[in-house]
Formats: sequence, C-alpha cells, structure tokens
Amino acid sequence: MKKRVGPAWMPARDRYDGPLWRTLRHVDPDEQKARGAFLSAEYGFRDARTMIENYDARMTPEIAASMKTGGLGRRWPPPKTQRHVMPSGEHAGTHIASMTRHRRESFVEVCLVSGSLYLVIMHLSSTCSARTDS
Repeated sequence: MKKRVGPAWMPARDRYDGPLWRTLRHVDPDEQKARGAFLSAEYGFRDARTMIENYDARMTPEIAASMKTGGLGRRWPPPKTQRHVMPSGEHAGTHIASMTRHRRESFVEVCLVSGSLYLVIMHLSSTCSARTDS
C-alpha cells in the first residue's frame, strides 16, 4: 500500500495513497457520502479518521491468522512483551461501534476492497458483527 509522506501523525484517510483513497479524497473531501475504515498489519481495523504514523508492515499469512484468532474482540497490535498487565492495542468492535455512533445509526451499504489476506479477516469480522447484532 502506498503511503503519503507528511507530518509524523496524520489521519489514515490522508496517509494512504492508493487509487481508492485518492478517489475518496477527491470525490468526498468532507466525508459526506462515505465513511471509511481500514485494516492494516500494523494497526488492525480502525476508522479512517484514526491518526497513524507512516509504517512499513506487510500483511502475512501468519499475521492474518493471528488477527482472526479472537474475532472482533482481538486487540491489535498485540503486546510486544509478556510483561503487559493490561492488553495493548484496540479491537475492531470499538471502531465499528464508533462508526455507528454506538448503534444510534446503521450502515446502509458496506463495501470491502482489499487483497485476499485482508478479505479473509474482514469476512470473519463481518460474520462476527452480524452474529452480535441479532
């Protein structure tokens, strides 16, 4: 994934620079038509407005398998050491909840665009989300 150079921290929507992100910024600069989210090997699943640093982590089958373990409750990134008393990272459910204003609004349409490793993780997350909503 191409990333834009800029300040140390910037919203993911502005950091990522692939064709989809460029199109979203051009067509919907104020996010009136669409809300975005992203899935990354570094940050996990987050709202596209999340501030992120530039990074160079690539999704691997091992990272994808680790992310799938625990479903929406899996915090990412995982702790770097075993000494952490509290879990590190954030879980996808937190970001999904914030994007729906904690169930006060609903998604009308969802579009998942990504490579195969990412889609496997997203499919698991959407299946888990559908189960918790029923």
